[in-house]
Amino acid sequence: MHSVMQTLSRLNYCSVNLLAIACLMVVWLAGCHHRDREVVFTPSCEPCQEFFQQIEYPDAECEVNSDGTEFMTGPPMTVSNYENLEPWNLTVDQCVEMTLANSKIMNKLGGLVVSAPQAASTLYDQALFETNPFGSVEAALSAFDAQYNSSLFYNQREPASVGFSGFGGLERTDGTIFNAGISKQTASGASVSLRSNTSYARNKLENPSTIFPSRNWAVNKTFEIRQPLLRNRGTQVNRIAGPNAIPGNYNGVLISRIRSDISLADFEASVRDLVRDVVNNYWLLYFGYRDLDTAILARNAARDTWANRKLRLDNGVGRPDDEAQARQQYYRFEQLAQTALVGLPQGRLGVLGAERELRRLMGLPVYDGKVIRPMTDPITAPVTFNWEDSQIQTLGRRVEIRKQKWQIRQRELELIAAKQLYRWRFDLVGNYNFGGFSQYQWMGSDYPPNTTLPVPNSASQNPTSAWSKLLNAHVADWNLGFEFGGAIGNRQGHLAIRNAELNLTRERALLKEQQRQLLHDLSSAFSEVDRSFEAMRVSFNQRVAVQAELEPKKKRVEEGQDQVFFLLDAQQRAATAESDVHRSISDYNRALMQYAFTTGSLLSRYNIYLAEGPWCEDAEVQAEVNATRFRSGKLNTKWLDTYPLSFGPYDQMMPGPMNITTSEPSPTMDSEIPLLMEEGRD
Repeated sequence: MHSVMQTLSRLNYCSVNLLAIACLMVVWLAGCHHRDREVVFTPSCEPCQEFFQQIEYPDAECEVNSDGTEFMTGPPMTVSNYENLEPWNLTVDQCVEMTLANSKIMNKLGGLVVSAPQAASTLYDQALFETNPFGSVEAALSAFDAQYNSSLFYNQREPASVGFSGFGGLERTDGTIFNAGISKQTASGASVSLRSNTSYARNKLENPSTIFPSRNWAVNKTFEIRQPLLRNRGTQVNRIAGPNAIPGNYNGVLISRIRSDISLADFEASVRDLVRDVVNNYWLLYFGYRDLDTAILARNAARDTWANRKLRLDNGVGRPDDEAQARQQYYRFEQLAQTALVGLPQGRLGVLGAERELRRLMGLPVYDGKVIRPMTDPITAPVTFNWEDSQIQTLGRRVEIRKQKWQIRQRELELIAAKQLYRWRFDLVGNYNFGGFSQYQWMGSDYPPNTTLPVPNSASQNPTSAWSKLLNAHVADWNLGFEFGGAIGNRQGHLAIRNAELNLTRERALLKEQQRQLLHDLSSAFSEVDRSFEAMRVSFNQRVAVQAELEPKKKRVEEGQDQVFFLLDAQQRAATAESDVHRSISDYNRALMQYAFTTGSLLSRYNIYLAEGPWCEDAEVQAEVNATRFRSGKLNTKWLDTYPLSFGPYDQMMPGPMNITTSEPSPTMDSEIPLLMEEGRD
């Protein structure tokens, strides 16, 4: 009866286990699904899903006022309310300063952040790269962090067995296994590990015919070190490609450091482009105002002429076609004035368009009751540059050249790593194992009645005997040897070296082409500075000549000695000449800005430099405590990289190319005549 009850209990236990496994399989096969869609009923009263996909609005956690209401303003500037706006006088330096203070996103013309937000450059890009858990320097250093692993399992086994006397029996074993280990990868390629294994097993007797019940303790400690002698050997390959690297996949500390510098160069280029766009739009706005003033003056002059023709016509001494022609001229200038104010959809910006684009770049609201008005006097003095110095500076200070040289340095390191990883794996391996084992039996309720067992000695009953044997190293062994292997032919290694060589050749060819193209751009910028200055001089002389023609014709027309057509034609040419003067002044200042951009001195021209923000006080204290090799105030040379990546900090505030200006100060618009009207240049 006792054996029958044991058998039934075993069958019941197995049924419960099978039922649990079946439930898990059903849940696993069922999978998961998204939330239910809306269900409708068809005329046949059968429920069906009306659609499979629909447009929904995301439930995203955003900042306060993420709906954009904080940017909502009053109505934008138009022709109707333009005169009621308060002028906001700003210099070009103030515009640049406000732009850098407000711009977390490096805006571009056209509002590309709306159509392609992921392509926009932001203030967070470098921080995002430095905190990337896969490609940053810290991520590469994490490959050398000590790793701890542990596991704890409880198990139970009930194998069938046959008793010594021929009767069937069952012996149940309860066990516990605990594993723990710590490993460390070194920069030289060696790996060190220490592992511990502790197991406990308890055999419970359930039939007199089985073996005697017992408890078993086993403790084992293993110390192992592995030092590569060929592949992955040395700090060079491990710092370039990372530990346990494979050919073609290089993610070491030095490669990550170069990628960080490339990302920083991209950020610097974004800041530089933003400053260029701000300065460029500032001078476009300057021209917009001057062009608007010119159009208004021409409109007022045409209105006076129209009034004079109409008065003569009303008095019976004028001609109707003269009055109509003068009226036509007035409305034409009125249209030009409106265009100069608001611009055209696909053409000139006008004052409001240029002001709106400048606000976009500066990160200002659409409307705040004020309108930006440039206050910086433009440069109208002749400026010449030293061509040789400009070439040297362009090739040395352009961020594109610096970025490409970082690419070349990365390819050089990758070629070194590819040659190192081409070798076969040949490792020196050594390990030392020491442990202890204890087995003892006991008397207790686990034994069936009327069972006589021998009494074990007291030493075997001590559960700590396994640890005592471990400390005494009663069970110890060690191994020392080599492991050698690799792919016969090493085709992958050959491909990695050839690929690295081609990548290096490609990057060097790109650098040469960049240098050639930049010198072409410098030549174009150099010529544009001279062309725009000459255009400014010619346009001013043209304006002076038109003004000299306009006054006598106006007097003759008023006296009736000449036809009004000649006066209207002179007024139109005078307005065009006046607009050309201001356009040429704007073009000249934009050409000077473009020259600074081409030579790589635009940021230093406006005293802009990039620097990391200050660390918090706790971080500085912690760094001082941990960096023991810097406590003496002198850098320990053994920590220096034997393969330096750079020449040290880059001087961001280096002055631009040498330039020679005229001794006269840069004149204002009212003092242009003495400077530009030089003798022999008329």
